[in-house]
Amino acid sequence: EGFPTGHSNLCQFSPDGSLLAKTCAQGVEIVGTDGGVGSLTITDLLPGRVQKLAFSPKSTFLVTWHKLEAAQDPSEAADRDGNLRVFETATGKRLAAFPLKKMTTMAWPALQWTSDESYVLHMMSNEIRVFESLENGFIGKISTPGLASMSVSPSASLPVKVSVFVPESKGKPAGVKIHQFPQLATGAIASKTFYQAQEISMDWSPNGAAVLVKTHTDVDASGSSYYGSTGLYLLAADGSYEAAVPTAKEGPISDAKWSPTSRGFVVLAGTMPAAATLYDLKAKPVFSFGAAHRSVISFSPHGRFLCLAGFGNLAGDMDFWDVNKQKKMGSNNAHCAVNFGWSPDSRFFMTATCAPRMNVDNGVKLFRYNGVGPILSMDQEQLFECAWCPSKPGHFPDRPQSPERPPPQPKAGAGGGAAKAGAYRPPGARAGGGSGRSLAELAGDSAGAPQAGKVKAGAAARGASHPLGMAPPPKETSSSAKNKAKKEKKKKAAEAAAAAQAEMEKLKVDSGSAGAPVAAAEAPAAPVDKEKRLRKLRKSLKAIDDLKAKIAEDAKYEMNSDQKAKLKTEAAVRAEIAELEAQE
Repeated sequence: EGFPTGHSNLCQFSPDGSLLAKTCAQGVEIVGTDGGVGSLTITDLLPGRVQKLAFSPKSTFLVTWHKLEAAQDPSEAADRDGNLRVFETATGKRLAAFPLKKMTTMAWPALQWTSDESYVLHMMSNEIRVFESLENGFIGKISTPGLASMSVSPSASLPVKVSVFVPESKGKPAGVKIHQFPQLATGAIASKTFYQAQEISMDWSPNGAAVLVKTHTDVDASGSSYYGSTGLYLLAADGSYEAAVPTAKEGPISDAKWSPTSRGFVVLAGTMPAAATLYDLKAKPVFSFGAAHRSVISFSPHGRFLCLAGFGNLAGDMDFWDVNKQKKMGSNNAHCAVNFGWSPDSRFFMTATCAPRMNVDNGVKLFRYNGVGPILSMDQEQLFECAWCPSKPGHFPDRPQSPERPPPQPKAGAGGGAAKAGAYRPPGARAGGGSGRSLAELAGDSAGAPQAGKVKAGAAARGASHPLGMAPPPKETSSSAKNKAKKEKKKKAAEAAAAAQAEMEKLKVDSGSAGAPVAAAEAPAAPVDKEKRLRKLRKSLKAIDDLKAKIAEDAKYEMNSDQKAKLKTEAAVRAEIAELEAQE
C-alpha cells in the first residue's frame, strides 16, 4: 500500500527491508518502505533490459545486470562501459560498471561486499579483485584459474574469507577452496576436491564459521537417478575440519539449510519419502525429523521454528516443528505453492501460487507458525511474485509457542443432558487433518525409513532397511559375541548354584539334620512367630500330599532322593503342626 504502481518484471527488497528496487519504464526505481524515504529513479539504464538486481548488506549500493546487445543506435554507446553496474541507493549515482557477457546462477552476484561493506570483491574470469572503493583501483587479487563461483563469508571480523569453486576440467576433479584477505600470501586455508560437480551452491553459516557445499551434476554415473547426482560437504572456515556429510537415506539431496542460530543445519536427503536430519557443526546427526514426501526446508528468522514442505511436483504437505523442543507442532497443506517464506517476527508462514509456473488458482495463503490455517486467503487473477518485507535483526523478539487454549466444553442439550456425540470420522476425513493416503501407502513409505527422534551416538548415518516392525539385527564382532556368551554362561551357573543352595536349606528345615525327625519343642531356640511357622509347615504338608497323590495316580512313578526325603518328614511335620495348634 502506498507503493508506486506501473509495469515491472523484477523487484528486490534490501536486506534490512528499508528499500525496494523494481524495474520500470525509465530504468530502475528505488522506493522507501518505511514512509520516510521517497522514490528515486535510476535512468542510467536502458528501459526493459535489467534482468538481475542485488543490494549490498547495508543497503548502501545496488547492483544491476543486463544482457549485452549489439549497438544499433549511437545512443546505446554507453553500454560499452559495462553491463554490470553499481549505483548508490541514496543518490542514484553510478559508481562503477564492468563488462560481463555471460551470467549464471552460480556467478550471481558477481560483486559481493563484506558484511560491514568495508571491502567489495569482484569475480572475473580467472581471478577475484578486492576493492576498498569501487571508484578507485583494486588493492589485491586472488588468482583462481577456471573460477566459476564465489561466496563471501558473512563474518564482520578480519581477515575476510571467501570460498571459490572451480569445476571439473580435463580429468581434474572439481574443488572448493577458502581464501582469506588481506593475508593472500598464505594461500588457501581450506580445500575439498570431488568429482561429479558441474553446478554448486555454497552456503555460509550466519556466523561465518563454516560453509556448506552442495554439488550437482546432470548425469548420474551410477544410473540410479534420471535427474543426476548430488553431494554435500562441510568445510570449517579455519580449515580445521572438512568432510562429506553422511545422509540417513540413499538418494538425491533435496535441500540443505543452516539454522539462523548457526548451531547446526538440516538436510533433506534420499528417495521419496526423503529423510530430514539435524546435524551439528561437525556434520554429526543429532536429531531425525523422520521421513516424508518433503523437498523444502524453511527456518523462521529466529531459528526457533522449522517448516518441512513438499512443494514443486509434490502434494504440498507441510510439517511445522519447534526445533528447540524437537517437537512437531502441526501439519497442513498448500497445494501448488511456488513462493513461500516466514514473516520477520517468525509468527506466520506464507505460501503463494504464482505465474508463469502456475497460471491458474493464483493467490496467497497465510498460516500460523504451528501450521494452523489458512487464516488468510487472497485469490489473484494473475500473481507473478510474493515476498515478505524483511526487517532489521533484533527488531522482533524471539517468542516461544503461545500457550494452547483449553478445548471448549460440550454444551448441554435442550433437555438438560449432555450434547450427543457426533459420528466418528477417521483422521484423514477430519477438517484440516490427514493426508488422504491409505494405511498401506503409509506403511510402504515408512518401511525402512528413519523415524522422528534423537539420533543415538555412534549410530550409522545410513544403514540397511528392515521390514516394518522388525528391530535391526545386532551388530557385534566375534570377540564381543564370545565375551557375551561367557558372561551368560557364568550368570546361568551362578543362578543354578543359588537355586540348589536354597533347596538344600529348605530340606534342612523340613527334615532336620541327617534326615531324622526334629521336634521344635526339644530344640532350645529363640521364640518364633507361630503363625508364620504354621503357614510354612502347612505349605510343606500340602507339597507332601500332592506328591502322594501323584504316586497314587501313577504306579510307575519314580521319586528322586529329595522327594523321598520329603516323604520321610511327613510325620514330623504333622506332629509339629498339632503341637503349635494346641498352644493356641
